[in-house]
Amino acid sequence: MFCPQCRAEYRAGFTHCTDCDVDLVEALPASETEVSKTLPSGSLEILWEGDDLALFESLLDRLEAAGVHYFDQPLSIYPGVRRRDNFPVQPLMQFGYQVAVLSSDLVSARQILERLLEEPQDMELPAQDEKKPEAPEVTAVQEGTAACEVWSGSDESLVEFLTAGLKENGIQTRVERQNHKASIFASSEDEAGAKEIVREIVEGQPPE
Repeated sequence: MFCPQCRAEYRAGFTHCTDCDVDLVEALPASETEVSKTLPSGSLEILWEGDDLALFESLLDRLEAAGVHYFDQPLSIYPGVRRRDNFPVQPLMQFGYQVAVLSSDLVSARQILERLLEEPQDMELPAQDEKKPEAPEVTAVQEGTAACEVWSGSDESLVEFLTAGLKENGIQTRVERQNHKASIFASSEDEAGAKEIVREIVEGQPPE
């Protein structure tokens, strides 16, 4: 049985085209039969059903781009549902979406669906990691700019601890070693702050 308007072919037992709302005919005119040979035909086959709206929309777009005739319907009312063609197949789920194609297009439609399912579902571009501002690097300064001695002693481990603490506070330092004794120097601008940090570290007391 054929629809005289859309020329879709129906299985035996159908008498009415659900798309065009017209009665079916047993055969199309000879001229139209020639054209219908190039059109997809066959019975409706369920291709996919589910409640993933993003996948549903992507599948319809892929089928449409490939020229595959499809029928779809929402199995419940969802915000943003896109109604396309009237869907004559009885729904099998109480919610979600359903897509069917003609049997002649089923193989190609399944290939489109399989490729789509293999793709990452989240199409959004990954957010670029924001670079955290790095702490200003404190380097050893020249002798002329760090002329104020803020500490001296022979404990080498304490020297490293003090210079690290000053560095974390953005104070540039210079270390001089002579006769097993080390001296830490800072600039005149940082002298007061450097001495207070050294006192806190050495004495273990918070600044006043």
